[in-house]
Amino acid sequence: MKDQPQHQSGFTLKDEGTAVSINLGNSVYEKWEKFGDRLIMYGTRDDIKEKNKFSDTLKIVSVSDSVMIVKTAGGNQITYTKTANPEKIISAFETYDCYSYTTKKDTAFLHINTVNNIVTGDLEYHIFEKDSNKGTLKGEIIGDTLLADYTFLSEGTKSVRQIALLRRGNDFVEGFGESEEKDGKMIFTNRAKLNFKKGLLFKETNCH
Repeated sequence: MKDQPQHQSGFTLKDEGTAVSINLGNSVYEKWEKFGDRLIMYGTRDDIKEKNKFSDTLKIVSVSDSVMIVKTAGGNQITYTKTANPEKIISAFETYDCYSYTTKKDTAFLHINTVNNIVTGDLEYHIFEKDSNKGTLKGEIIGDTLLADYTFLSEGTKSVRQIALLRRGNDFVEGFGESEEKDGKMIFTNRAKLNFKKGLLFKETNCH
């Protein structure tokens, strides 16, 4: 899925001709038909005021026991991989973990979803006498460290910097170190020298 690389979308095709959507937002598949090399999916889409029926016609490029490759009407080629447990894909999509850092004058909040060590989420800082910033993060868990790109707005300016959070029990500690700008992003010059001793402690908390 775009901007959420740990998540998958797709559909379930049942023998009796019914279909079920997997993480397709407001598009709900209901049935399917196959004519030659054409797979036609029928369903409803929730618009602002009403539900509208629609159909998607996909050209089957190739199909095997585990993989089906199709081409959309717009010419985009999509590869679908068979899964024995589509319910797990949906439930993983809905699982979030939340963490907070709090002192008398400072707060920060971390809200992430992790599947197969790939992470996306939100992060915001409200540090006394510093500009507050809020944005999104995208990265991965490497060993006991979450390494991600943090894209945020501060006083109307968009910036990207690399962040590192070390797992400590159920919590995370943010690490700091020398950084340099590369391709419009601030990255650590040497991750092996990151200092986590005085980093912000994000303690696990209930998501609201």
